[in-house]
Amino acid sequence: MHRTQRHSGNSQAGGITIIVALMLLVLLTVASVAMSRNSLREIVTSGFSRQGAMARNVADSGIEWSIHWIDLENSKVAPAGTSALQLASLKAGLLANDTLAGVAKDINSPDFTAPLDYVPGGTLQADLLLPGAIGLVQGYTLGLTRMGKLPITGMSQGVGAGAFTPATGGPLKQAPDLWAIRSDAQVTQGPATFIHAKEVWISTPVQ
Repeated sequence: MHRTQRHSGNSQAGGITIIVALMLLVLLTVASVAMSRNSLREIVTSGFSRQGAMARNVADSGIEWSIHWIDLENSKVAPAGTSALQLASLKAGLLANDTLAGVAKDINSPDFTAPLDYVPGGTLQADLLLPGAIGLVQGYTLGLTRMGKLPITGMSQGVGAGAFTPATGGPLKQAPDLWAIRSDAQVTQGPATFIHAKEVWISTPVQ
């Protein structure tokens, strides 16, 4: 009788050990799955952050491209049939028509009077695409707005070392032209497309 009770006690202890081991195994499995999901989430988040940063850089590229080609001397050597030449034509057209001031225009529109109507995911011009890895499409669309003249009335200009005199000439003739340049960047890789818009105001000498 005594031996039977001891054998029963050993069986109960063994059963409890198995149950505890199974519970620990379940907890470890749940913890492993949770860690895997967090790792996957971090990978996806870092990928989104990287593509978002790429979109910002592409928008900056569009701004720098526009600032280069809007310059009168640079526009004189713009290749035929390119967006650079279209930008120069748009600039000249906006300067020649005061009624077009204040409204953004698409530099690649066949008719420079057409307003900028940017649609996310729209077609990018071939010469405004940036090189990238296989499966990566990145580029920008550009808009130009004539903002009038840069107000300089009441300002002074240097004449000699340390000498300043009031600015001369009427503001409509002497003031630089003021422009707003908008760059809408697109970065597409896989199913996701990232959009980033940037706008700067610049002035150009009177032509």
